[in-house]
Amino acid sequence: MLHHIGLYVGDMKTSCDFYEKILPIEKKESFMWNDTELIFLVGKGYQLELMPILEDHAGFSHIAFSVISVTEKINELSQKEIFLAEGPYDLPNGWRTVFYEGPDGEEIEFIQTSPSN
Repeated sequence: MLHHIGLYVGDMKTSCDFYEKILPIEKKESFMWNDTELIFLVGKGYQLELMPILEDHAGFSHIAFSVISVTEKINELSQKEIFLAEGPYDLPNGWRTVFYEGPDGEEIEFIQTSPSN
């Protein structure tokens, strides 16, 4: 299931205001991670994550999918010889996340938003 789409933006406040104006969406939360501000906007059935453009990410975005367990997803993909690019990470809001790289260098994120059983 799609969790969110991440967008790299030049000005966080301007972009947050813009998306709140053009979409039925509102700011859900923001927090700092690795010295970078992240803003999540939530709409009906989707979320946008806004991130500042960083030199090594200019022009790239990512897609994120919800999973029940990041650990189980890592194990499943490693059995298929698909290995993680980054993480897993535990975020300040309680989420757990891991990143993979697609064939063209795109970021694919799997995110767990509730504790695993």
